[in-house]
Parts: sequence; C-alpha cells; structure tokens
Amino acid sequence: MTLLIISISIALLITIGLPIAAGIWTNRKLGLPWRIISYGVLGFLIVQALVALILSGFLSLVQNGTISLGEQALNTIQIWLSILLGVILGILMRWAGMKFIKESLDTPAAAFGIGVGYGGIESIMLVGLPLLSTFMTMLGNRNIDPQTTQLDPLVVEQIKTLWQVSHWVPLAGSLERIAAFVMHITVTFLILQVFRREKTLWILVAVGLELLMTGLVVGLSEAGLTYWWVVLVSVVFMIGNLYILYRLGAGDLNHYQRQAE
Repeated sequence: MTLLIISISIALLITIGLPIAAGIWTNRKLGLPWRIISYGVLGFLIVQALVALILSGFLSLVQNGTISLGEQALNTIQIWLSILLGVILGILMRWAGMKFIKESLDTPAAAFGIGVGYGGIESIMLVGLPLLSTFMTMLGNRNIDPQTTQLDPLVVEQIKTLWQVSHWVPLAGSLERIAAFVMHITVTFLILQVFRREKTLWILVAVGLELLMTGLVVGLSEAGLTYWWVVLVSVVFMIGNLYILYRLGAGDLNHYQRQAE
C-alpha cells in the first residue's frame, strides 16, 4: 500500500506538476508570454468540445437506430473515432491559430509555447485531475469496513480493487504522459514547418506521427498487453520525437529567447 501511495504521488507530480513547471520555465527562462501558452490550452479545450459534440451526435444515430451496432463494436468505434478526431482537429486547430491569429505565431518560440500549453492541459485534464480525484477517494476510504460503511457494495469493491493495483502501473502511465507531452511539442514543430518551408505536406506528417503513437499505445492497452509494452513504446517514441525536435533546431534555446524578444 505504501509503495502504491508513493507511486501515485509521483504520478501526480508528473501529470499535473510537470506541465505547470514547464509553463513557468517557458515563461521565465525563454521569455514567452503566458498568452502564447494559453493559445495551446484554449486550442485543446475547443478540440475536446468539438470531439464531444461529434461523438454525441454519432451516439444519437446509434440510439435511434439509424446506425446499427453491437455494444462491443460501438465501444471500439467510439475509441478510435475519438482518437482520429482528436488528432486531426488538434493539428488543424494549431495550424489555424498560427495562420490566422494576428500576431507572430509562426516562430519556433511560439510553437514551443503552444505545444507546452496543448500537451500540458491534456495531461492535467485527462490524467492528472481524474487520478487526483481517485487518489483522494482511495485515501479517504483506506480503512473501510464493508460491514459498517454506507457506501454501495459495488463502490467498496472498486476501492478494494484499486488498492490492489501494482505500484508500477501509475509510474508506467506517467512515463506515457511524458512521452505524449514531448509528442505534442514535436507535432507543433512539424506544423510550424508548413510556414517555414511553405509545404502543407508537413500537416500530413504531423497527423501521421500523432496517429501512429497514440494509436499504438491505445491499441496495446486495448489488446490487454502488459504495461511494460506501453512503457517500451513510449520510450521509443519519446526518443524518436526528441531526435525530430533536435533535427528541427528545437534545442537552440538562445534562438527561442531571440524569437521571444
């Protein structure tokens, strides 16, 4: 139990604390205004709203019989449709922001800030906050007595199951989040190449990279493979994304400073 508490605490520091720390570092050390970082945050929130709206419409078609699907097929389609929509809309949203917002966002400095904002809020909203809520529930019912508690027996069983999770699982999930965070920065830099190299083909490259990584991680999870496979894939992609960022000149921090000024 103690190891699980420690690992979840580390996971919370990574999924919530790391994006916040990255934003602060980007603002203070690279001279990027919070406004640019917030563009990435806003873009993610808009994309999530659009995806939820589209999925709600799709589910309505299934419920009224317009589309006939079994429960398993429906769940599978919802997962992959959500991934596809999130990737395409997320990339188009960042591209549109760089192109149409009336300030210089087609720079390496802006791309870095937008990537930090987009990837950071994703980590906080989709993983960090739900994990924090679950952790607080677990701690509040750590010594629960099934005979005297007023909680529903199903809830009691769920809490007991959560305490039996391996302490490696939160750490593996945290590593995947770090890889996803790096990926969003990389994808934003690939979108930047549309403006710097004047070739729209880079949008397809960005879509392909994010679809490949997200699809593979989700696919392995859905296939029921052990979390070590997720860890391995995350590490491989993270190294690959860092190399791409290096090749695109993202390691020149002085360059960011000049761009920000």
